[in-house]
Amino acid sequence: MHCCTLCNEAIEETDIQFGEVQIVDGEYWHLDCYAEYYDEVLEEA
Repeated sequence: MHCCTLCNEAIEETDIQFGEVQIVDGEYWHLDCYAEYYDEVLEEA
């Protein structure tokens, strides 16, 4: 099981399938967490 790099919340496969999570350089990010941490919006695939 994977966890979000920022909030450490468990990530389900369905989260990835529905575009709520993106993988960036091998790290899993919720779109909101990425935007909060980097102060930029991560484009959905």
